[in-house]
Amino acid sequence: MGMTVAVANQKGGVGKTLTTANLVRAAAGEGLRVLAVDADAQANLTATLAPEYQGAGLEHSLATVLGSGDRLDAAIVASEWEGVDVVPAGGEDLADAQQTLVIQKAGRELRLRRALASVAARYDLVVLDCPPSLDQLTINALSAADALVIVTDPGQYALNGLDRLLDTIDIVREYTNPALVVAGTIINGYTYTRRMDRWCADIRSAASALGIAVLDPPIHRLTWIAEAQEAGVGLDQWPDPKAAVLHEMYVDKLRAVLAAVGERTR
Repeated sequence: MGMTVAVANQKGGVGKTLTTANLVRAAAGEGLRVLAVDADAQANLTATLAPEYQGAGLEHSLATVLGSGDRLDAAIVASEWEGVDVVPAGGEDLADAQQTLVIQKAGRELRLRRALASVAARYDLVVLDCPPSLDQLTINALSAADALVIVTDPGQYALNGLDRLLDTIDIVREYTNPALVVAGTIINGYTYTRRMDRWCADIRSAASALGIAVLDPPIHRLTWIAEAQEAGVGLDQWPDPKAAVLHEMYVDKLRAVLAAVGERTR
């Protein structure tokens, strides 16, 4: 059976979509059939993988799936990467769909899970890029996922964001998805400073106390990582030998995530 992984943090600006894109690229390079679902109304993952499907007004998108019960297979489009399909966000339409979910009653948290079930046999891995908030879109993603990857940065408020996310995870486990596994935390945007080393140490200590693995080493803050994402190319395609090394780091992190879920579900 395929696996569904959500990538999340309620704190914005931590490199969550960048991490999602590179995990998707790593999975495709490993020969997996991948579905990338853009659950963020900013639609940055869509811009990277299927730029012609950006923005609102799409006939089929995640917005129409969650907002009006559209079939998920109608919303799936081919990406520019071999082996990767995409469910585009739908831009501001997805924000409207999120508001629709808020006023709905029974079953609203499970709309994405039910929609994914209809295409699960087609993919080895589904990756959900969550919005930088703990709203119904994130709850739908966590309710649909087998595993969660937390992305954070070594910043002053990183632990506050982690605490809020873990509170949401507890609620999801209690009511909609008791089998949800926290597969690990990826630290993004690291630079060599004493302050960031101290913050990284704090994150590792807090995660260890909670039984959450930190998928070291951290990802460094390098301008060409974002440039590759904006150009819609994988790090393994970027014309810098260091980029190929970083791509292999993402492959290692992906393997650690898949192994963590496998161990929990034996």
